[in-house]
Amino acid sequence: MTGDDYRVGRREVLEVAGGALATTAVGGTATGNRGAAAGDSEANRGGSDGSITFAQFNVLELTAEKAQSEDSEQLQAAAEVVQSAPEPDVLLINELDNNFQSGRQTEVHNAAAFLENYLNVPQRDDLEGVDFDHFYAPDSNTGVPSGVDVTKDGHVLEPGSRDYGNDAFGFGEYPGQYAMAIYSKHPIDAGRIRTLREFRWGDMPENRAPTEDKYDSGVYLTDAELERFRLSSKTHADVPIWIDGELVHAVIAHPTPPAFDGDENLNGRRNYAEVRLVGDYVRGAEYVYDDRGNEGGLTEDEPFVVMGDMNAEPGGEDNYDTAGENLIENPRIQSDPLPESEGAAEVVGNPNATAEFEKQADYVLPSTEFEIVDSAAVWPAEGEPLRPVVETASDHRMVWVEAEFASD
Repeated sequence: MTGDDYRVGRREVLEVAGGALATTAVGGTATGNRGAAAGDSEANRGGSDGSITFAQFNVLELTAEKAQSEDSEQLQAAAEVVQSAPEPDVLLINELDNNFQSGRQTEVHNAAAFLENYLNVPQRDDLEGVDFDHFYAPDSNTGVPSGVDVTKDGHVLEPGSRDYGNDAFGFGEYPGQYAMAIYSKHPIDAGRIRTLREFRWGDMPENRAPTEDKYDSGVYLTDAELERFRLSSKTHADVPIWIDGELVHAVIAHPTPPAFDGDENLNGRRNYAEVRLVGDYVRGAEYVYDDRGNEGGLTEDEPFVVMGDMNAEPGGEDNYDTAGENLIENPRIQSDPLPESEGAAEVVGNPNATAEFEKQADYVLPSTEFEIVDSAAVWPAEGEPLRPVVETASDHRMVWVEAEFASD
């Protein structure tokens, strides 16, 4: 496949390093009209004049089988959630399989299929479909063989099993599983996209990786393995988007959860480092390098929005409070207020929680160049019509933030 001649639906693929897909509409496409949430008498979609709405949604196991069909109850529910919320200008979807990377290539990329089969289609009579002119679907480390026996129990070379996934650069039973796609109504500057998929864990200073053979689990990384092992379990990417004449950097990631560990705490340590890489990148850390060899993070005057399921909440012990240190308390990030919901307060006792496993995991965090106008997680209270819909859609809740550029 070449970036010059392949087409995904109505969208032209732009060439991007690493074989990832960035697309832009060939012809004009609808930006979507205002709709209304169930039970609302007035429309609630889209930001006010001059504002931009960014949204993050981890849609559980969004596979090719689901995306390429038109009748997945789960994906219909996920699309209804998106259509019921303020309409996003930029939307990040996690756990969307990259079928072009996995070798399960179909005529249409899963990102385009999910858009055309579900997001574009009104899921209720009082809703409008949501459309985006551009999307970017980066390659993922999930299911990519690392050549490292991470678990120290013997290599598993054939894809298709959990044992194979445990030794991949990121857990996945095949390449591209649990990947991601970012959609935008505004142009993506494909030539300036930076990915950190190949950044090595060992190249982060004070990285907390388990490198000693002293754990009951037997799991650790030798110094030689650490030098080759990639930090990002999926990818970290900087996706520049032109919004109202400003280049806004969507910094996206989906770190491994700090779970499924023995006493070595490999995933907890890796989650710490993955989230820290996000925080260090937006702080302009010099040690960072991208997959083209360019060094350094963002500069002090570059506006950005951090988006992703970070699998980390403030105060987390297994991952050394990486969310608090590197996101919430990051001086380059506007983290007040954080999105809340009645459902989270009711179910978890924490209005900022975003997942059924009682964690604040999902984030949309603008830089200090922005002012937050409004925000929420889509988790209605018990008895609200949308409550069973969000529960069908995923174990995570969609998070959105409406922001505008701060006045000088």
